[in-house]
Order: sequence, then structure tokens, then C-alpha cells
Amino acid sequence: MIDQNTLKTYVQVAETLNFSVAAARRNTVQSAVSAQIAKLETELQRKLIERGRGKKMRLTSEGEAFLVYARRILALSEEAVEAVQAAHSQRIVRLGTTVTLAMSVVSDVLSAFAELVPDVQIHIQCDRSDALLGRLEADEIDIAFMIDQGKHAGQRFVHSQPLVWVSGPEFEPRFSTPVPLAFQTDGRDLRRYAFEALDASGQAGQIAHLSPHPIGVRAFVLAGLALTVMPKAAVTPPLQIVAQHLDLPPLSSIALSAYVTPGEKRDEISDLINLLQSSVR
Repeated sequence: MIDQNTLKTYVQVAETLNFSVAAARRNTVQSAVSAQIAKLETELQRKLIERGRGKKMRLTSEGEAFLVYARRILALSEEAVEAVQAAHSQRIVRLGTTVTLAMSVVSDVLSAFAELVPDVQIHIQCDRSDALLGRLEADEIDIAFMIDQGKHAGQRFVHSQPLVWVSGPEFEPRFSTPVPLAFQTDGRDLRRYAFEALDASGQAGQIAHLSPHPIGVRAFVLAGLALTVMPKAAVTPPLQIVAQHLDLPPLSSIALSAYVTPGEKRDEISDLINLLQSSVR
């Protein structure tokens, strides 16, 4: 294994083509530089530098190639140190939320938070609502923002949010009955709200498409193949709330909540929670 001290010496020799100058830059003696280069060539089993009495020092083709890698290794090493030092000195908030909320409410909140607390970095992890509390309790996240999961010692707010029918921008109903719907495979709650509303109004619906991921549901809706149901605050262009002329029944509301570890008092966490709460009021 070649150590960084040897790589730094090699780079200086390659750039100056002078052992004495390289030694001065490395704050050592010429004999030490010569020994490092000789050892390096032995380890690599390749001649890196042509040198000798009466000859002008120059890099061999192998020496030129090795110089590129030596510079890259040293640059990556410096970058790694800087990244670790920056991460240690920078405050971080780990936010857990759903994909749907990350692409809507959270996205809108991020710019406001960056202006309010510019020296805090946010890390976002996405998961199902019913899994986020577990991540919070396992100390994988600092905030869980999702569909309400009931009373909890760390609950910071709960806010009722109307559910709405959602379509793509070019959606044209080609149905009288049943209404084509798209949902997540495990999105039982939203499916239940949709079918309860349709049943109460005497309309029929069918699950036309299922996807294990919200992005899949979004793709079906944007393609104009189906409608879906979302919290109103989560609807962002190009998705749109279904026009009233489609005569779909009103939906009930759903609660959105934010949770933290009980006793958490960091200002940056309170600031982010306040912004999230304002965005869903």
C-alpha cells in the first residue's frame, strides 16, 4: 500500500523534475526524496522517472500515467477530510416523510427553511406513514411527517386536511361508470375513502391500476388513465384537482401529523415543524 506522504513527494518531483526543489517543498532532504522515489518504483516494479548523470530528468510513460492517479488520490483524500469536517460542524435535521409529501408540501417548505436557517442541512428519508414512527423511535430520523398515526408522546401537531380527487392535466372522462382509479398497492385508507364516497353517491368505481410506489400511481394519473385521491396540500402541478363538472362526490378529510423524539428541543427542528404546520393549515 502506497502512503500519501510518498504520493505527495512523487507529485512534487514530477512537477518540478528536480529532487532538490521537491525536497525543499516537502521540507526534507534530497536523499530522503530519492529514497522515497526508489522505493515507489520498486513497489510498482516500473521505472517512473528517467534520471542519471548528464541526462535531463523526465517522466516515463508509466510515470505520466501514475501522476494522474496520484493527483486524483490526493484530491479525493482532501475532499473526504473536508466533507467529514463540514458534516461535523454543520447542524443536520433528518426528516422522514412519504414520497407524496416529499414531492409537494416538503418541497415547498425547503426553500423557506433554507432562508430561515441557512446553516442547517436537511436529510430526507421516505417511507410509508406506518413505518416512519418506527424509524423515529430507532433514532434514524429527527422528524416524522406523514398521515396521522394516532397519539404519541412526541406528536407536535395534527391537522385535518381535505381529500380531493386528482387527475392529470389532460384528463378527459371516457366513462359513465365505473370511475377508473389508481392507488398504491398498500394504500388501503385512501381506497376506502374513495369507495365510501362513491358508494354514498350511488356511483361505481373500479381500481384500474395499482403500483407499489407513489411514483407509479402518479404515472397512471398523468397518463390520463385514472383518477386518484390525495390530501389537498399534496396536489402540485401538473397534477390538478378534478373539476367540479365531473360531478364526483365530496371526500372526507384526513389528518397529517408531525412527530419528534419526546423531549426534543432543538430550535432548527421546531422551525421546520412550524413551517410544515403552516403549509398544511
